[in-house]
Amino acid sequence: MKVESTKAEIKNVSPNIANAMLGEGLLVIGDVHGKINDYWKLVNFRKGCSIQVGDFGFKKQHDWFLKNIDYTQNQINFGNHDDYSYLYEPHSLSNWSYAYESKVMTVRGAYSIDKVYRTENLDWWANEELNYEEMQKAIDFYNFNKPKIMITHDCPDYARRYLFGIKDKSITSNGLQVMFENHQPDMWIFGHHHKSKNEVINGTRFICLAELETMVLSCPDIG
Repeated sequence: MKVESTKAEIKNVSPNIANAMLGEGLLVIGDVHGKINDYWKLVNFRKGCSIQVGDFGFKKQHDWFLKNIDYTQNQINFGNHDDYSYLYEPHSLSNWSYAYESKVMTVRGAYSIDKVYRTENLDWWANEELNYEEMQKAIDFYNFNKPKIMITHDCPDYARRYLFGIKDKSITSNGLQVMFENHQPDMWIFGHHHKSKNEVINGTRFICLAELETMVLSCPDIG
């Protein structure tokens, strides 16, 4: 049995990215926040593939990416500070993605606590999080496939409380929490909180990447 999803909901990780996970290693990059020159230095001088965890930037930055970056090698898992008119462009990992060979899953989105100070469709988008139906489908897919590694923008609710003392909840943190309760992957990599963390919680290593912080997933991590 295979969980079915529409193209708009799930995107298979490109063959190049999947091969990198199994071979040379996959570069995972923290929030960029529009600092495209720094991002370019990270991906341009390295052979291999990358996934950026979200908060890459807005229209100007995404236009630049599509013109200057090889999106068959480098992709973005959208956060809450991304231009969602680009969600289904080829550099985006869409609502969620999965690499079957290496059992790595991505899930986009997070809640903007500062959205009252932002302008809709300029620097804030109403669909910055999966809606309830989309999240349930992502949960069902996660439960069936039991990924080994998760790459998300935010993290499960319990990890938010444990690592950062955050008590408020969102659709994203609640949905990721349900996933975590149902299955504990080996590793969970995320950004959003702008702090570097590396802690084991209930058998899962949670790694929060600070702005432009990087790590490489190599074959021993995912083999």
